[in-house]
Amino acid sequence: YTIACIDDSPTVLSAIQEFLDDRSLTIIPINDPVKALMQIMRSKPDLILLDVTMPNLDGYELCSLLRRHPHFKNTPIVMVTGNTGLIDRAKAKLVRASGYLAKPFSQSDLLKMVFMHLPASQG
Repeated sequence: YTIACIDDSPTVLSAIQEFLDDRSLTIIPINDPVKALMQIMRSKPDLILLDVTMPNLDGYELCSLLRRHPHFKNTPIVMVTGNTGLIDRAKAKLVRASGYLAKPFSQSDLLKMVFMHLPASQG
C-alpha cells in the first residue's frame, strides 16, 4: 500500500515514517500542501494522512479539493491534528474526511487508524 503523509512539520513526517516502517507500506512524505495535490495525483495513494494546520492551504481545503476529484472520492483521508475540538471534528466531517487522529499520537494509534482505513481491512 502507498500512504501519502502531508504535513508541514518534518518532525511529524519522520515520526510517521518511523512508525510505519517495515510494514509493506510505501510512505510518501509531502511537506508542502500546495505541491501535495500534484504529488497525490501522480502517486494515487491508498490512504492519505493529512495535517490540518498548514501554511497556504489547510488540511480541510485540501481534503475537499481531493474529494472533488473522481479518483479520490473514496480514498481514505485521515485528518491528523493537534486541534481536537468539536468544531474541528465537525469540519473534518464536512469535508468528508474518513478519520481523525489527534496529535501527539502513539505508534499504535497510528497503526490502528491506518489499518482501519486501508482497503484490505474493509473486506
